[in-house]
Amino acid sequence: MENVMLYASNINNAVDVQILDNIKNFSSETLEHSFYKISRAILWECYNTTDIHTRTLALLEMLGNYRWDAKVVIMLTAFTINYGEFRLFLDVYANNSLAASLAILKNLWWRNFETLRPQLKSMEIVIKEMVELAKCVVRFEVLPINLLLHADHDCTLVSAVKSQIYLATYWIFRSSLTSASQITDLIAMKQENSNITANAAWGLSSLALRLSTLCSCLRIQVDEFQEHIEQKLYKRLLNLLKDNKQIENQEFLNLFFSLDDDLPLKDSFSQENVGIHRLKEKVVMLLVSKPDLLPIDQTLLLIQQTYEHPHHKYIKQDYEIVWVPISSSETWTLDEHKSFDYLSNSLPWLSIRKPWLLNSAVVRMIREEWNFDEKPLMVVLDQHGSVSNYNALDMVLIWGAKAFPFSDSNEKKLWEEEHWNLDLMLYGVDDHFLKQTEEGDKNICICGSSNIEWIKEFESRIEKLRNVGLKLQVIYVGSRNMNEDMLKTLAIVNKNKSFTPLQIQFFWIRLEKIKDSIIRVGQVHTFTNYEIILNQVLELLDTDDDHSNWAVFGCLSSKDLVKLKGNDIMMFLDRVPVWAKKVASFGFVGAIASIFDEAGETASCDHTNMVPYDEGMVEKIVDCDKCKRAMTQFIVYQCDGSQ
Repeated sequence: MENVMLYASNINNAVDVQILDNIKNFSSETLEHSFYKISRAILWECYNTTDIHTRTLALLEMLGNYRWDAKVVIMLTAFTINYGEFRLFLDVYANNSLAASLAILKNLWWRNFETLRPQLKSMEIVIKEMVELAKCVVRFEVLPINLLLHADHDCTLVSAVKSQIYLATYWIFRSSLTSASQITDLIAMKQENSNITANAAWGLSSLALRLSTLCSCLRIQVDEFQEHIEQKLYKRLLNLLKDNKQIENQEFLNLFFSLDDDLPLKDSFSQENVGIHRLKEKVVMLLVSKPDLLPIDQTLLLIQQTYEHPHHKYIKQDYEIVWVPISSSETWTLDEHKSFDYLSNSLPWLSIRKPWLLNSAVVRMIREEWNFDEKPLMVVLDQHGSVSNYNALDMVLIWGAKAFPFSDSNEKKLWEEEHWNLDLMLYGVDDHFLKQTEEGDKNICICGSSNIEWIKEFESRIEKLRNVGLKLQVIYVGSRNMNEDMLKTLAIVNKNKSFTPLQIQFFWIRLEKIKDSIIRVGQVHTFTNYEIILNQVLELLDTDDDHSNWAVFGCLSSKDLVKLKGNDIMMFLDRVPVWAKKVASFGFVGAIASIFDEAGETASCDHTNMVPYDEGMVEKIVDCDKCKRAMTQFIVYQCDGSQ
C-alpha cells in the first residue's frame, strides 16, 4: 500500500518489479473482498451529508471484527485504490490514448495539474503521516502482550497505549475519508477554482500537523513499551533455557518462534505452513545463519549427512532441523529476501516463514547468549527445550545422523571411540564407495597435491604397479584451493573408481570440521586419542598449505597408516620389489614403513605403547602409532599393592 502511494505521488519513477509482485501477492489474499467493500463505502460516505465524525464511525463499525492493525491497513489500502487510480489518470492521460479515453469517462481530461499541485502536495503529506501512524499501530499490535504481561503496572501501561491506538485509528479513518472527499470534489468541479484549492490545501496541512503530533507521541509510547516487552521476553527466554524442570519444549518454542503467529514455520518439501506442535517431544536443531545459509558445498554435505544418511530413516521422527536466518542489519535487504525465498523453498528442513519478523529480543539472545557472529551455528534443544549443544554443526557434518541426539556429551562419546584412520577421514564423503572398498580391495591410498603434472606422473606409475598385480585403490583429492584445471585433472584420474569434484570438496570440509570439533571438545574434555588425531589432521592440513605432495596409505578400519610426502613417495614407488616381499609378514602398511626404516631415512622414534598381556601377545607384531614401524617388544611387571 505504501509503495502504491509512493509511486502514485511520483509518476516519473520506474516501477519496481518487486513492488508489483508484492501488490499481486497481497491482492490475492482473502482480504480482497474487504478492500473492495471499504473502497466502495468510502466513496459512498463522500456523498453523505452528515458530519465527518459520524461518517468516520460508520466506516469503523464496518471493520469491527478486525484487529486494530488490520483495521488501519485495510482502510489505507482501500483508500489507495481510489487515490492511486485518480493520480494515475491525472498524470498520464495527456500522453496515453487509453488513459485519455478513460479520463474523459472519469471527468478528468481537462484538469490543470499545476493548479492542483498545492492541494495534491498537502494530500501527499497527509498520506505520509497516515502511513507512519499506521506503522505505530501495527508495531504495537504484533507485540506479545498477552504472553508476557501479568502485573498491574503492565496492564496500566497497556491501557495507556491502547487508548492512543484507538485515537490513532480514528484519525487514520477520518483523514482517509477527508482525502477521499477532496478527490471526489475535484472530479465534480466544473472548472479550476484557486480559492477552493487553497482552502482545501490549508485544511489538509492542518490535518497533517495533527497526525504528525499524534504520531510523535504514539511512537514514543510504543518505543518505550516495546523495549519493556523485549526486556521481559529476553529474561523469560533465558529463564526457560536454564530451567531443567521443563516437561516439554513447547513453551520456549512458542516464545522463540510464534508469539502471535499460530503457524510460524513452513515445510519446504510440502510447502505447508507448520505450527510449533510439529516439534513437540522432538530434538530441535536450530540452524542459525545469514540469509544465504552455508556455502553450497557445506549445504550439500549437511543434507547428505542428515536426510540422506543411512541412520536417518531410523530417527527421522525424533528430530527436526529448523533454519533461522538472521540479517546482518536491522532491515532485510532485497538480496537477502531473494536468497531466503529460494533456499527456504529448496531445502528439506523447516524454516521460519517470515524471519524478518523475528522479535529483536530473540535476535539479541541468539547473538549474545549463543555467540552468533555471522558464522553459521546449530543450537540443539532436547525434547524438554533445554540447550544440549550450543553448536553441533561440526559434529553433524562429521558423523551425520549417527550423532543423534547431537548433544555435547554424545560428541565427547563419539570422539572417545574414534581413532585416526581412513574411515574417520572418509566417512560420509561417499558411503557407497566405502562399502565397495570394504567388500573388495582394502588397501587405499589418498593422494594430495596442487601440482597437476605430479599427479599425472603418480597416476602413471601406480597404473604400472596395478598391471603387475598390485591391489591398491587410489583417491586423488588435490588441494583445498582447487582451480578449474585441477578439477578437470582429478575428474580424469578418479574416473569411475574414486571421488567426484564435489566429493573432494566434502573431504576437505570434513578434515576442517574434524580439526574444529576436536579442538573445541578438547578444550573442555580430555579423551584417549585427542593428541594423536589432532596432530595428524593438523599435519595433513599444514602439508596442504605448504603445497607439498603427500600420500596416506592404509586400510579403512585399521589404525595402521603411513603418511609419505615429497621424495619419499617416489622412493616408495621405486622400491616396490623390496617392500612387496614383506607384505605377508608385516602387512601392507608395515611393509611400506619398513623400507624407510632400513634406509635410515626416517627420524628416530622413542614412542612407547603399554599393551595389557593377552594370550598370543608374544608372537604378535605391534606397529608404532607415531611412525608406523614395527615396535620392539619388552615385558613390564607391575605390582598391584591393593590386592
